[in-house]
Amino acid sequence: MATLTVGQTFQVTRHGVTYEFEPAEEGGYVVWVPAYPSCVSQGETFEEALASIEDAMQGSLAAAQNLELDIPDELRHLLD
Repeated sequence: MATLTVGQTFQVTRHGVTYEFEPAEEGGYVVWVPAYPSCVSQGETFEEALASIEDAMQGSLAAAQNLELDIPDELRHLLD
C-alpha cells in the first residue's frame, strides 16, 4: 500500500456509504461523508476513524430525522 501525505485522500465504500479519508498532520485520519459533508470525524488509525464516522453518521442522521431535515436518499438506509 502506498503511503499518503496530508492533502491526499482516498475513498472507502462500506454498507453503501462512501467515506473519504485524509491523513491528518498530527497523525491518524480525518474522515467525512461526501454525501453529507457536515459529518466529519477522525481517528488515530484507519479502523478508529471508520468506526468514529459511522457512529457520527448514525447520530447526525437520527438528529436530522427528528428535526425533519433533508436526508440524502443514498443514506436513508442507515436509519433502518
